[in-house]
Amino acid sequence: MGNNQTQNGRLGLFAVCIAAVLAGCTGEDPDPTATQWQPELGQEPPLPEPAFAVAQVSVAAPAPAPMGEVVARQSAAERPPAAIVVGHNASHAFDSEFLRAFAASSDSAAGKPGITSDRDAIELMQLGRADFALVSGNLSARDSQAGLRGQKLGVELFALSVSPQSPLRSLTHTQVRQVFTGQVHSWSQLGLEGGAIVAVVPSERAVAERAARVLIPGDAFASTCLAVASERHVADQILREPGAIGIVRVTGQPRVDGQKLLSIDWSPPTVEAFNYATYPYGIAVTLVTSGQPTGIAQEMLGFARSAEGRALLARTLVPMP
Repeated sequence: MGNNQTQNGRLGLFAVCIAAVLAGCTGEDPDPTATQWQPELGQEPPLPEPAFAVAQVSVAAPAPAPMGEVVARQSAAERPPAAIVVGHNASHAFDSEFLRAFAASSDSAAGKPGITSDRDAIELMQLGRADFALVSGNLSARDSQAGLRGQKLGVELFALSVSPQSPLRSLTHTQVRQVFTGQVHSWSQLGLEGGAIVAVVPSERAVAERAARVLIPGDAFASTCLAVASERHVADQILREPGAIGIVRVTGQPRVDGQKLLSIDWSPPTVEAFNYATYPYGIAVTLVTSGQPTGIAQEMLGFARSAEGRALLARTLVPMP
């Protein structure tokens, strides 16, 4: 009898110890009102519960497999929208009309592109934060070494326009600078026939800045220049003023009648001369990708070279052949 009481006492003490251990593992004090396990003679104490929580991970269940299939189909991951960035100096070519037409032809295009500076667009590509970029100009050697690739989509050419009756055929790049920075005011100062010079420049600020950047790099057009809104207005000034010379853009669209385009340093304003670097007075518009174009970048390249895409680019550029 004494031995049974001793054994029961030991078992009760063992149960209390187990409860204390469990309470220490969970970081909680035992509930004194909870019903404790009461040992009986010959009964083993229950095993303690694990002292750690099992994380619950929510996983979308795949769609059930049709009859006859052994493995369930995996749900297709939703494709994130494409990230497209457009540089400010290329945005005139990729306006809302062009982008709507591209989106209608693509299953991948979604959302609006980000508009930023050309340099920032390149840096976003280097950081892997964009699927492709559309910028003006060419990639630098550093950009190419970083793995970026450029595909020219078109060229914005700037040319000099005079009256068809003008004896002028070509100006040197130095003479162009003198005319549009106001250093000379008559053709005789250049040793040419004619009276007063009327220099005509674009009135749209962005276009004027791009024109000055390629024709007179480092300078701005003189305040004495006459600013007009379009090529049609340039042609009108040429008809009114025999000594007028205007800056126009060469695009894929037909030229306005009543004018003649001059060569610069005896090189004509053509995309072929631009590609040979003999007529450098233009800005290439470039599709920039990380490596060779794939996915939506390849779709953009295909659309820009399609009949519809080329027609839209021709409004402001000479599309590349």
